[in-house]
Amino acid sequence: MARSTTGTTPVPTPALAGPTSLPDRRSRLVRPAARGRVAVIALAAALVTAVLAGRYAGDTRAGRTDRSLADLVDVQHGAARLLAQAFAALGGPLPVAVALLVLAPLAWVLRGGRGLGLVLAGPPTAMVTTSLVLKPLVERTRGGELAFPSGHTTSVASLAVTCGVLVLGLTAVPRAVRLLAVAGLAGLVVAVCAGLVVRGYHYPTDTLGALGVAVAVVLGVALAVDAWADVVADPGPDPRAFDPGERPTDVLPRASEG
Repeated sequence: MARSTTGTTPVPTPALAGPTSLPDRRSRLVRPAARGRVAVIALAAALVTAVLAGRYAGDTRAGRTDRSLADLVDVQHGAARLLAQAFAALGGPLPVAVALLVLAPLAWVLRGGRGLGLVLAGPPTAMVTTSLVLKPLVERTRGGELAFPSGHTTSVASLAVTCGVLVLGLTAVPRAVRLLAVAGLAGLVVAVCAGLVVRGYHYPTDTLGALGVAVAVVLGVALAVDAWADVVADPGPDPRAFDPGERPTDVLPRASEG
Protein backbone atom coordinates (compact mmCIF):
# COMPACT_ATOMS: atom_id res chain seq x y z
CA MET A 1 0.00 0.00 0.00
CA ALA A 2 1.17 3.57 -0.72
CA ARG A 3 0.03 6.94 0.69
CA SER A 4 -1.62 9.54 -1.53
CA THR A 5 0.11 12.87 -2.12
CA THR A 6 -2.84 14.81 -0.67
CA GLY A 7 -3.41 12.93 2.53
CA THR A 8 -2.94 9.75 4.44
CA THR A 9 -5.52 7.65 2.64
CA PRO A 10 -3.84 4.39 1.52
CA VAL A 11 -3.65 3.88 -2.22
CA PRO A 12 -3.45 0.30 -3.53
CA THR A 13 -0.08 -0.52 -5.03
CA PRO A 14 -0.31 -2.30 -8.41
CA ALA A 15 0.85 -5.91 -8.31
CA LEU A 16 4.13 -6.48 -10.06
CA ALA A 17 3.84 -8.66 -13.10
CA GLY A 18 6.28 -11.49 -13.47
CA PRO A 19 6.69 -15.26 -13.55
CA THR A 20 5.97 -15.58 -9.84
CA SER A 21 2.51 -14.06 -10.41
CA LEU A 22 1.44 -16.94 -12.65
CA PRO A 23 -1.08 -19.06 -10.72
CA ASP A 24 0.12 -22.40 -12.10
CA ARG A 25 3.84 -21.96 -11.52
CA ARG A 26 3.86 -23.69 -8.15
CA SER A 27 1.03 -26.11 -8.84
CA ARG A 28 1.45 -29.85 -9.28
CA LEU A 29 1.91 -31.30 -12.74
CA VAL A 30 -0.83 -33.83 -12.04
CA ARG A 31 -3.77 -32.97 -9.81
CA PRO A 32 -3.91 -35.21 -6.72
CA ALA A 33 -7.40 -36.37 -7.69
CA ALA A 34 -6.11 -37.50 -11.11
CA ARG A 35 -2.96 -39.29 -9.96
CA GLY A 36 -4.62 -42.69 -9.81
CA ARG A 37 -6.00 -42.40 -13.34
CA VAL A 38 -2.68 -41.16 -14.68
CA ALA A 39 -0.84 -44.06 -13.06
CA VAL A 40 -3.29 -46.53 -14.63
CA ILE A 41 -2.80 -44.94 -18.05
CA ALA A 42 0.98 -45.15 -17.69
CA LEU A 43 0.81 -48.82 -16.68
CA ALA A 44 -1.57 -49.63 -19.55
CA ALA A 45 0.77 -47.94 -22.04
CA ALA A 46 3.73 -49.89 -20.69
CA LEU A 47 1.72 -53.11 -20.96
CA VAL A 48 0.90 -52.40 -24.62
CA THR A 49 4.59 -51.96 -25.40
CA ALA A 50 5.49 -55.10 -23.48
CA VAL A 51 2.90 -57.20 -25.34
CA LEU A 52 4.04 -55.91 -28.73
CA ALA A 53 7.68 -56.44 -27.79
CA GLY A 54 6.99 -60.05 -26.87
CA ARG A 55 5.01 -60.62 -30.05
CA TYR A 56 7.57 -59.18 -32.48
CA ALA A 57 10.86 -59.98 -30.71
CA GLY A 58 13.47 -61.06 -33.24
CA ASP A 59 11.04 -60.66 -36.15
CA THR A 60 11.84 -59.10 -39.53
CA ARG A 61 8.46 -59.25 -41.23
CA ALA A 62 5.18 -57.37 -41.03
CA GLY A 63 2.47 -59.02 -39.00
CA ARG A 64 -1.25 -59.09 -39.71
CA THR A 65 -1.80 -55.93 -37.66
CA ASP A 66 0.99 -54.19 -39.54
CA ARG A 67 -0.51 -55.02 -42.90
CA SER A 68 -3.99 -53.87 -41.86
CA LEU A 69 -2.77 -50.54 -40.50
CA ALA A 70 -0.38 -49.94 -43.39
CA ASP A 71 -3.27 -50.24 -45.86
CA LEU A 72 -4.89 -47.22 -44.19
CA VAL A 73 -1.98 -44.95 -45.07
CA ASP A 74 -0.86 -46.47 -48.36
CA VAL A 75 0.60 -43.58 -50.38
CA GLN A 76 2.87 -44.38 -53.32
CA HIS A 77 3.67 -40.95 -54.82
CA GLY A 78 2.70 -37.30 -55.08
CA ALA A 79 2.51 -34.44 -52.60
CA ALA A 80 1.13 -36.68 -49.87
CA ARG A 81 4.31 -38.75 -49.91
CA LEU A 82 6.46 -35.62 -49.67
CA LEU A 83 4.34 -34.44 -46.76
CA ALA A 84 4.82 -37.82 -45.10
CA GLN A 85 8.57 -37.40 -45.40
CA ALA A 86 8.36 -33.96 -43.79
CA PHE A 87 6.41 -35.29 -40.82
CA ALA A 88 8.73 -38.30 -40.47
CA ALA A 89 11.73 -35.96 -40.33
CA LEU A 90 10.32 -34.17 -37.26
CA GLY A 91 11.61 -37.00 -35.10
CA GLY A 92 15.20 -36.46 -36.20
CA PRO A 93 17.97 -35.35 -33.80
CA LEU A 94 18.06 -31.68 -34.85
CA PRO A 95 14.31 -30.92 -34.63
CA VAL A 96 14.10 -32.76 -31.31
CA ALA A 97 17.09 -30.88 -29.87
CA VAL A 98 15.61 -27.54 -30.95
CA ALA A 99 12.25 -28.48 -29.44
CA LEU A 100 13.87 -29.34 -26.11
CA LEU A 101 15.85 -26.08 -26.06
CA VAL A 102 12.68 -24.08 -26.66
CA LEU A 103 10.45 -26.10 -24.35
CA ALA A 104 12.74 -26.08 -21.29
CA PRO A 105 12.70 -22.31 -20.59
CA LEU A 106 9.02 -22.11 -21.54
CA ALA A 107 8.19 -24.84 -19.05
CA TRP A 108 10.18 -22.98 -16.38
CA VAL A 109 8.25 -19.76 -16.97
CA LEU A 110 4.83 -21.41 -17.07
CA ARG A 111 5.15 -24.27 -14.57
CA GLY A 112 8.26 -23.51 -12.53
CA GLY A 113 10.72 -26.14 -11.34
CA ARG A 114 8.27 -29.00 -11.77
CA GLY A 115 7.73 -28.14 -15.41
CA LEU A 116 11.44 -27.80 -16.07
CA GLY A 117 12.12 -31.10 -14.33
CA LEU A 118 9.54 -32.83 -16.52
CA VAL A 119 11.11 -31.49 -19.73
CA LEU A 120 14.66 -32.36 -18.69
CA ALA A 121 13.82 -35.87 -17.44
CA GLY A 122 10.74 -37.05 -19.36
CA PRO A 123 11.55 -37.05 -23.10
CA PRO A 124 15.27 -37.88 -22.68
CA THR A 125 14.41 -40.86 -20.48
CA ALA A 126 11.88 -42.11 -23.03
CA MET A 127 14.39 -41.75 -25.87
CA VAL A 128 17.12 -43.59 -23.96
CA THR A 129 14.66 -46.35 -23.00
CA THR A 130 13.79 -46.87 -26.66
CA SER A 131 17.23 -46.61 -28.23
CA LEU A 132 19.50 -48.17 -25.62
CA VAL A 133 17.20 -50.61 -23.84
CA LEU A 134 14.24 -51.83 -25.87
CA LYS A 135 15.67 -51.85 -29.39
CA PRO A 136 18.66 -54.08 -28.53
CA LEU A 137 16.47 -56.20 -26.26
CA VAL A 138 13.63 -56.82 -28.73
CA GLU A 139 15.86 -57.06 -31.83
CA ARG A 140 13.08 -56.55 -34.34
CA THR A 141 14.60 -55.30 -37.60
CA ARG A 142 13.48 -53.71 -40.83
CA GLY A 143 15.95 -53.20 -43.64
CA GLY A 144 18.75 -54.42 -41.40
CA GLU A 145 18.08 -51.74 -38.77
CA LEU A 146 16.63 -52.17 -35.30
CA ALA A 147 13.04 -51.01 -35.60
CA PHE A 148 11.04 -51.66 -32.41
CA PRO A 149 10.12 -49.29 -30.87
CA SER A 150 10.42 -46.41 -33.34
CA GLY A 151 12.95 -43.86 -32.11
CA HIS A 152 11.47 -41.01 -34.16
CA THR A 153 8.01 -41.72 -32.82
CA THR A 154 9.28 -41.90 -29.24
CA SER A 155 10.97 -38.51 -29.61
CA VAL A 156 7.95 -36.70 -31.01
CA ALA A 157 5.40 -38.47 -28.82
CA SER A 158 7.35 -37.90 -25.59
CA LEU A 159 7.63 -34.19 -26.39
CA ALA A 160 3.92 -34.06 -27.22
CA VAL A 161 2.91 -35.84 -23.99
CA THR A 162 5.15 -33.46 -22.03
CA CYS A 163 3.53 -30.45 -23.67
CA GLY A 164 0.12 -31.96 -22.97
CA VAL A 165 0.89 -32.33 -19.26
CA LEU A 166 2.15 -28.74 -19.09
CA VAL A 167 -0.80 -27.32 -21.00
CA LEU A 168 -3.51 -29.22 -19.12
CA GLY A 169 -2.19 -27.79 -15.86
CA LEU A 170 -2.63 -24.17 -16.99
CA THR A 171 -5.87 -23.50 -15.14
CA ALA A 172 -5.78 -19.83 -16.16
CA VAL A 173 -6.33 -20.92 -19.77
CA PRO A 174 -9.90 -21.88 -20.76
CA ARG A 175 -10.48 -25.62 -20.68
CA ALA A 176 -11.65 -25.71 -24.29
CA VAL A 177 -8.39 -24.11 -25.43
CA ARG A 178 -6.33 -26.59 -23.46
CA LEU A 179 -8.21 -29.56 -24.90
CA LEU A 180 -7.85 -28.14 -28.40
CA ALA A 181 -4.10 -27.83 -27.90
CA VAL A 182 -3.87 -31.43 -26.70
CA ALA A 183 -5.90 -32.59 -29.71
CA GLY A 184 -3.49 -30.74 -31.99
CA LEU A 185 -0.52 -32.44 -30.34
CA ALA A 186 -2.17 -35.83 -30.76
CA GLY A 187 -2.80 -35.09 -34.43
CA LEU A 188 0.85 -34.21 -34.92
CA VAL A 189 1.96 -37.51 -33.39
CA VAL A 190 -0.42 -39.46 -35.61
CA ALA A 191 0.93 -37.63 -38.67
CA VAL A 192 4.51 -38.51 -37.72
CA CYS A 193 3.57 -42.17 -37.21
CA ALA A 194 1.83 -42.25 -40.59
CA GLY A 195 4.80 -40.59 -42.26
CA LEU A 196 7.21 -43.17 -40.90
CA VAL A 197 5.00 -46.00 -42.13
CA VAL A 198 4.39 -44.43 -45.56
CA ARG A 199 8.11 -43.91 -46.12
CA GLY A 200 8.83 -47.51 -45.14
CA TYR A 201 11.03 -46.68 -42.15
CA HIS A 202 8.89 -48.59 -39.63
CA TYR A 203 6.08 -51.05 -39.31
CA PRO A 204 2.90 -49.64 -37.70
CA THR A 205 3.42 -51.71 -34.57
CA ASP A 206 6.86 -50.12 -34.16
CA THR A 207 5.15 -46.76 -33.79
CA LEU A 208 2.50 -48.17 -31.44
CA GLY A 209 5.20 -49.57 -29.19
CA ALA A 210 6.93 -46.19 -29.21
CA LEU A 211 3.71 -44.44 -28.23
CA GLY A 212 3.45 -46.77 -25.27
CA VAL A 213 7.01 -45.91 -24.20
CA ALA A 214 6.39 -42.17 -24.49
CA VAL A 215 3.15 -42.20 -22.52
CA ALA A 216 4.39 -44.57 -19.82
CA VAL A 217 7.72 -42.83 -19.24
CA VAL A 218 6.57 -39.20 -19.39
CA LEU A 219 3.53 -39.74 -17.16
CA GLY A 220 5.66 -41.77 -14.76
CA VAL A 221 8.23 -38.99 -14.63
CA ALA A 222 5.48 -36.40 -14.04
CA LEU A 223 4.23 -38.37 -11.03
CA ALA A 224 7.77 -38.81 -9.75
CA VAL A 225 8.57 -35.09 -10.12
CA ASP A 226 5.42 -34.19 -8.18
CA ALA A 227 6.23 -36.68 -5.43
CA TRP A 228 9.80 -35.40 -5.11
CA ALA A 229 8.74 -31.74 -5.17
CA ASP A 230 6.11 -32.37 -2.50
CA VAL A 231 8.73 -33.92 -0.22
CA VAL A 232 11.18 -31.08 -0.76
CA ALA A 233 8.51 -28.40 -0.30
CA ASP A 234 7.17 -29.94 2.94
CA PRO A 235 8.84 -28.08 5.85
CA GLY A 236 7.72 -30.69 8.38
CA PRO A 237 6.33 -29.91 11.83
CA ASP A 238 6.82 -26.36 13.11
CA PRO A 239 9.39 -26.48 15.96
CA ARG A 240 7.60 -23.56 17.63
CA ALA A 241 4.59 -25.80 18.17
CA PHE A 242 6.50 -27.90 20.72
CA ASP A 243 6.48 -27.10 24.41
CA PRO A 244 9.79 -28.09 26.08
CA GLY A 245 7.86 -28.86 29.26
CA GLU A 246 5.80 -31.54 27.61
CA ARG A 247 6.72 -35.19 27.53
CA PRO A 248 7.63 -36.72 24.14
CA THR A 249 4.53 -38.91 24.28
CA ASP A 250 2.40 -35.77 24.48
CA VAL A 251 4.20 -34.00 21.64
CA LEU A 252 4.12 -36.78 19.03
CA PRO A 253 0.35 -36.77 18.45
CA ARG A 254 0.40 -32.98 17.93
CA ALA A 255 3.22 -33.31 15.38
CA SER A 256 1.31 -35.93 13.43
CA GLU A 257 -1.80 -33.73 13.35
CA GLY A 258 0.22 -30.84 11.86
